[in-house]
Amino acid sequence: MNEFKTMVRELHKAGIEVILDVVYNHTGEGNELGPTLCFKGVDNPTYYALTGTPHEPFRYYMNYTGCGNSMNLSNTAAIRFVMDSLRYWSR
Repeated sequence: MNEFKTMVRELHKAGIEVILDVVYNHTGEGNELGPTLCFKGVDNPTYYALTGTPHEPFRYYMNYTGCGNSMNLSNTAAIRFVMDSLRYWSR
């Protein structure tokens, strides 16, 4: 983090603006066929918007983003993650 902050300061000194693009509407895990990289293995129904059938409830990911999964931003834990992350990166 210190190296990143130093880099940003030096870029600002050189007149270069820094834009940090963060994505909270999906993660890199993809759909139910993708690998387990982060939230899927921690608490799948908390962090992802899921759907399913009566035989396989909450197995399939909603795909509002075109990336295979959508974060469940109606859940307070998921919102807390986003807000904590935004606070972290805004310092």
